[in-house]
Amino acid sequence: MGNYVLSKVKPEHYNSIAAYRQEIMDSDGEFDGCQQLELYDDIEKWDLNCKLFEDPATVPPGYSLGYQYLYLDDDEVIGMINLRPLAETHPYLSRYGGHIGYSVKPSRRKQGVASQMLKDMLKICKDEYQLNKVLITCMKDNEASRRVIINNGGVYENEIMYPPEEKILERYWISI
Repeated sequence: MGNYVLSKVKPEHYNSIAAYRQEIMDSDGEFDGCQQLELYDDIEKWDLNCKLFEDPATVPPGYSLGYQYLYLDDDEVIGMINLRPLAETHPYLSRYGGHIGYSVKPSRRKQGVASQMLKDMLKICKDEYQLNKVLITCMKDNEASRRVIINNGGVYENEIMYPPEEKILERYWISI
C-alpha cells in the first residue's frame, strides 16, 4: 500500500488530474465519481464546476449537493471519489446513483486502491457529514466494483434496470 490520502481538489493537483483524465481516456475507461471530468480539457474550469455543487445556492437545477475528492499517493492522483450526501432525497440518486461514485486510474487498478479509497471515504461520511449509511450502486457486470463494495460491508438490496444503458444495476447499502 502507498501513502494514500483523500483530498479536496487544489490547484497544485491540476497537472496530475489532467494526467489521470488522459489515462482514462486512452483506455476508453469510465469516469465514475469524476464529476464529468471527461468533458473538460481545462482542469481549472472543471474544478470551478465541481465547486458549484458544494453550495446549495449554486447547485445546478435538478442536481444534488456533491463533493469531489481526489485519492492521492504521494501527490499523484490515483483515484477520484464523489460524495452526494443528500442522495436519499434526490429522485435519480436515490434510485440509480447512490451516495458515492468512484474510479481508479487504469494503471493502479487491481491493487486494492478502490477498496481503501472507499474505506477512507466512509470515515469522512460518518465524521464530517454525519451519515450512518450510504447507498452505492454498480452495474451487474462490474465484478471489481461489486467486490470493492462488499469488501467495505456492502449489503445487497436489489437490482434494477438502468434505462440509459439498458443494463442491470445492483444496489448496496453500507452501514457506517
